[in-house]
Amino acid sequence: MSTKSVELARSGNIVVEKKYGLSYDEFAKDHLFANYPVVIGDACQNWSAKDKFTPEFFRENYGHRDVKVQGKWYKLSEYIDLMLTGTEENPAPYPYKLQINRDYPELVKDVSPRLKYATPDRAYSKLLPSQFLGGADMLEIFFGSPGGQFPYLHYDYMCLHAFITQVYGQKEFTVIPPSQTEYVYPNSENPWVSMIDDQINPDLKKFPLWAKATPVKFIVGPGETLFIPCGWWHTAHSVTPTISVASDCLNDSNWKNFIGEVDIMMSRQKPLKAKVAKTYLKVVGAILSMTEALNINL
Repeated sequence: MSTKSVELARSGNIVVEKKYGLSYDEFAKDHLFANYPVVIGDACQNWSAKDKFTPEFFRENYGHRDVKVQGKWYKLSEYIDLMLTGTEENPAPYPYKLQINRDYPELVKDVSPRLKYATPDRAYSKLLPSQFLGGADMLEIFFGSPGGQFPYLHYDYMCLHAFITQVYGQKEFTVIPPSQTEYVYPNSENPWVSMIDDQINPDLKKFPLWAKATPVKFIVGPGETLFIPCGWWHTAHSVTPTISVASDCLNDSNWKNFIGEVDIMMSRQKPLKAKVAKTYLKVVGAILSMTEALNINL
């Protein structure tokens, strides 16, 4: 099957396309190792979640559960009511997310098989101590209403790649390349988070370099998966009630960036251990590259 593509949006020299029938080799060449975003129109075609994960499904099966959103407790059924009746002017609290692996493990089968584009994934290797991931959440479901805006511009924690699959509703994404990092004013304490708290109406007196940024905006709809490479700044805005499945990925293409994030995280408090960790991860990276080439799991 040949790849079919359509241009979704462009800004400056950045173009985001939607592709169907994308082979892994083409994805790896043009997006994974090129570190370039793409919307894949048919990546989740074998997931039962694409038809099953609706507001009604979660209300019926999990409506009794207590959930905390922006510091306030709700029954999940109450939150879903807010999500379905929210408007651009009066959105439901956002974001609300649930952790699949930790709290809803029975749903893993509905987002399986794992997207072929997200393999191999070193985050699950026995050679990688979990503390190096800094507590990153690797598999989540996001809920949102019209007008729900992710609270900050960011790139994914620890410089992981992100795959975001819309299973219900439409969401508008904004992406900005790593080459424009200085324009988004990274927080010195959390360098993966922008200090610009309002990208729609930014304070250009406070953040004058933002005027040089070329954000790209586009819509992702049901059954479509957005690949956001490591280091790409992004945020999202729900156009309709939405349910999204988000997962992160770590492999050879972003391993060097990941080591850099671990070094930053550890150097602040344990500089000696940071050096040891950096050396260890370089060795592990070489081992995993070899075993991945031989199709051996470690």
